[in-house]
Formats: sequence, C-alpha cells, structure tokens
Amino acid sequence: MASPAVGQAEMLANEFEALLKSYAPKAVALVGCAGGNGFDKAAEAGVTRLVGIDINAGYIADAKNRYADTIPGLELHCADIQGDMPDLQAVELVYAALVFEYVDVPVALRNISRLCRSNGLLAVLLQLPKQGADAVTPSSFASLKELSFIMRLVPPGDLVHSAEAAGFASLSQKTITLQSGKQFSLQLFRLTSSCPQDAEAISAARGHDPT
Repeated sequence: MASPAVGQAEMLANEFEALLKSYAPKAVALVGCAGGNGFDKAAEAGVTRLVGIDINAGYIADAKNRYADTIPGLELHCADIQGDMPDLQAVELVYAALVFEYVDVPVALRNISRLCRSNGLLAVLLQLPKQGADAVTPSSFASLKELSFIMRLVPPGDLVHSAEAAGFASLSQKTITLQSGKQFSLQLFRLTSSCPQDAEAISAARGHDPT
C-alpha cells in the first residue's frame, strides 16, 4: 500500500491522525493493524492505551518488534474479528480501515460493538469501486494478486444498515480520492445501544421477554 502507484498507507495514517486530533480519545483500537501503520500517530496524539488487532500473526510480531519498546500502553492481539475475540476492555475509538472487504460484515460489526465503549466511535474506511480499474491495484508483489479472489467491495449504504443493526448510529461520511483515482469512503459511527441480538440473548438468559 506504500507503493507510489497505490499510495494508500499514508492516506490511512493521515485519516487516523485527523480522527485523533478531532476527538482526542485516550483508548483506541486499530482493527486490521498490520505492521502498525498509524501507531506513531497515536503516540504523538497522547493516546495512553493502544490496541492493535490483526488475524496475521506475522504482522502482529512485526508491530511488536517495531513499537513495543517505544509506545507505552500498547496491546497487540492476533485475532479474527469474525470469530472468538479476546475479552478486551472497551475503547473510545475503533478504527477499521480496509477490513470489511474481507469479512462477514454483520458478524464483524457485532464483535466490534463489544470492543467499543457506550457512546464510543467507530471509523470505517471502505474502498469504492472505480470504473475500469481492478479493486486490488496491480503491483510487483505477486501475493497481492491473491487478494482479488477474496476481496468484496462493500457499498457504504450496506455498511450503514449493518452498523445500525449492531447498535451504531451514523454520524458522517466523506469520499477520499487518491492521485491514482482510487476512491474511498470514510464513515463515522457512534455506539448508541447494544446489539439487538445480544440484548435478546441476555434477556433470554435472565428469563425475560425482550419485547
């Protein structure tokens, strides 16, 4: 993503930095943190607890080698946001950039809602379709070609519907265009209630009818 032909890594870090400056959260989670792009922005912004989550153990190891000794309050977890997530203390801001293209969106959002504090924020960056262009930009890295077979672009409207079902309210949306012409949607949500499915499960466990 740092390739001049792609140019995404800098944009992802810059958008994260802008969120930190606007909302000044002290506890933050990056879902799909890879090797730690943006971690330095959190440290500079005064974040006191930074949680990095990625399904790739190699990425987590790289992030640990780069930042464990320099960023106080860093927590790194190899986990799948579609599966059994570790029991983590909730944070004020969750940043998930270019993640939902590879996961079951409703399931991932339900798990993320448990990671986000009540009234906390979720920022999601989605890639938008570009007429006549591949979703995964051609590059010299052969491994990136494999992504085209599992990547599924998520319409922003579909994300809003799934987010609302998970207890999030939509706050804002903006479109970002890179010099390459690739476009992205940055959507911001606030967690206003627990996931309806979770509420039903809790009520059933207590012997109450949620209706």
